[in-house]
Amino acid sequence: MAAAADAAGGGSDAETGRPASVLRPVRAGNGFEEALEQILQLLRLGLVPPGERLPSERELSQHLRISRVTLREALKVLQDQGMVESRRGRYGGTFVLPRTAAPDELRRRIAAVDVEDTLRFREVLEAGA
Repeated sequence: MAAAADAAGGGSDAETGRPASVLRPVRAGNGFEEALEQILQLLRLGLVPPGERLPSERELSQHLRISRVTLREALKVLQDQGMVESRRGRYGGTFVLPRTAAPDELRRRIAAVDVEDTLRFREVLEAGA
């Protein structure tokens, strides 16, 4: 009977290990900031791995007890930072993007910067300071 309840979506979030089990209602004050922090925590902990979809806006707003407009603002910040991607349509939603720059890759990019350009930039900055 429990299997039937789980198949029908009746299992609790804690039982199914879903990310929503970590979310808690935001306190009075700035719901946007707290919602953003909680969603970031989901991503940092890897509870929603890259390529996977976040819970729906309706579900997230209910768990956080904030409006969908406030939730969309928080998701927009994450999208602007390249952490999530919103897709429309039947199989749409908000998906976690893979982290782009690994530390080794970042070091290679920095090493590839033209030293002469860097020195010129520094000269301009120091003269202005």
